[in-house]
Amino acid sequence: MSNQNNFIYIENVTERDLLKALQDLANLYSDSGYTDEIKLYRKKDNYDLFSVVFTNLPDFERFAYFVNYLYLPFELDKFEPKIKGFYQVNNISDNFEFKTKNWVQLFMTKDDTDLDEVSIVNEIDENYNYDFGGRVKKLSKELQDYNFIDLDLNQYYFITEINPNQKNKKSMKLESNPWWKFW
Repeated sequence: MSNQNNFIYIENVTERDLLKALQDLANLYSDSGYTDEIKLYRKKDNYDLFSVVFTNLPDFERFAYFVNYLYLPFELDKFEPKIKGFYQVNNISDNFEFKTKNWVQLFMTKDDTDLDEVSIVNEIDENYNYDFGGRVKKLSKELQDYNFIDLDLNQYYFITEINPNQKNKKSMKLESNPWWKFW
């Protein structure tokens, strides 16, 4: 199982804002271990297109939280990313209806995705909403086509590795409380 294949593709953001959002994410989920050693890459010849790779592969639920959080991070009002998370189906332990073929694409839309869910499209262009109670709803309308983006790190510059602040790692016990439950 290669965790390099599961990643979040994010564009239309500044590096500075994305670094803040990733640091906040790392701190918020520090006890999970999934946010240790988050690697940030910037696409060559493109200043606002990034890929985020987790050294410690998050489970599907947390990966969905991370896509959601990076779309709506704390304290970044002018942050309007275009975001797609790519997760291998064989790494999803639950038997969800949307599991077909090899990959699912997670995304957010302003009008069709609530704060406590993500949208999913599979390789056969079926769209779903996945809420953070674990419920899946097949959508009658297509929000987005499946469009896999191959993560070729030769096409990226390595920017940095993000880790939780050590004080947060010791003091925060939020593993079972997703960020959106604090609103």
